[in-house]
Amino acid sequence: MTRQAQGLLLSTAVVISMGLAACSAKVEPERSTERQAELARAEGPAEPACAEHRRHRGPVAVVIASVRQHAAPRPEQEATLAAVEQELAEHRAARRVVKERLRASAVAILRAPSADPESVDRAVDEAMDAVEERVQKGSDALEEIHAVLDPDQRKAVAAALRAHVEQQLGPRPGDEQQKRVRIDRFASRLMLSSLQIDKLMAVKKELFGDQSVHPSREEIYAVVDAFEGEGFGDRLRELREKKTALLRERARNAGRRSDEVLGIFSPEQRALIADLILEGPRKVLGDEPPEAM
Repeated sequence: MTRQAQGLLLSTAVVISMGLAACSAKVEPERSTERQAELARAEGPAEPACAEHRRHRGPVAVVIASVRQHAAPRPEQEATLAAVEQELAEHRAARRVVKERLRASAVAILRAPSADPESVDRAVDEAMDAVEERVQKGSDALEEIHAVLDPDQRKAVAAALRAHVEQQLGPRPGDEQQKRVRIDRFASRLMLSSLQIDKLMAVKKELFGDQSVHPSREEIYAVVDAFEGEGFGDRLRELREKKTALLRERARNAGRRSDEVLGIFSPEQRALIADLILEGPRKVLGDEPPEAM
């Protein structure tokens, strides 16, 4: 899982070594039925996911929707959009197999008396390979779409994307308070002590620091600006390589400390985390999953 055991685990070595393995979908607030239908049409066939997964529009779906709504694509351009959607839908089907295998690896590691370094390394490497392949597929799709648009269309799409960034990625009042609520909720589910929480937060700070693997608002704007010209592919590849290198470094560092982090939890808590990865909070605990940190 990326930005899935949810909540605080997303920020610890447990999540990097097991969470990336569980499933890799961003969690967003619940949307109305009408909004879900709209996004489903934009993204194509639905993809089964972890129990706690909620659909969101990835960057390719956002760009495709922007082209259709603001750039009046010609028939041959629409054919390219449809082909990209079909290819990504086929890739999603293949990813489901990988996710199930990684989820099983995560649960096995959690339920073992201690984390076997070789098992953790294999899980981390396979998870990272899957993440990088997904990012590469998305990057290739964006470059393909960009290549078939004329300058005026690119300008119109870039304007729509800037509006999307403003609407979706701007600062939201109360984020820190909500993050604290999610931490407390996760701690309550596992009945974590104050000492356990302090240890997990310390690991998070040591491993992750302040630099985010998620693109900043400024980085996204730079890519959107580049969409208007011919340097879009170079800017996109530069950002992708920077973020995937950082993510892989963090994953490896976290994997090396997975046994230490697993030792923070009691055997019963580890068993519950394994159940959450397999079944999701709704089925195991009968409630809604917390949003990702």
